[in-house]
Amino acid sequence: MLTRNWLQRLLWLYAHGEGCYPLTMGLDAAQWATLQADFSPPAGQIPADCLLRQTVMSELNATRTEECQQLAQWLAYYMAPDAAPMHLIIASVSLAFNHLWQDLGLSSREELRELMSDCFPRLVEMNTQNMRWKKFFYRQRCLQTDGERVCRSPSCDACCERAHCFEPA
Repeated sequence: MLTRNWLQRLLWLYAHGEGCYPLTMGLDAAQWATLQADFSPPAGQIPADCLLRQTVMSELNATRTEECQQLAQWLAYYMAPDAAPMHLIIASVSLAFNHLWQDLGLSSREELRELMSDCFPRLVEMNTQNMRWKKFFYRQRCLQTDGERVCRSPSCDACCERAHCFEPA
């Protein structure tokens, strides 16, 4: 699937209250307007409970703005040339609580892998052990720092839940 199709799919999921997106999918007003202009969003009102969930996610993300910006910047480095603003959407949804495929409202982890292959192919190549994506993002970021922060990623080889984070390739 082309990156454009992925953006349209995610916008549809957002508009139907699927997943765990913040308001405007984590985009600023100009980026949100551009996304909506590029793709005719589905007509209709977002259900009230979904709007409430998006509002709560926005408020929670606001407490982690710097983390989200750093993750988006890191993702942008690995993003396919035509995939913007996917890095911003993925970063904002990565701050939610479930697996990334669930928080995006996708049907499976395999569908997320397709999205990642189309939008972030270099990251797919790097994820040789098929680690869960959020854990992989944080693990990679921590490996690239000079000890500036405490890594949220587990010490995988010693972790008792290793089998829950990795899938057979």
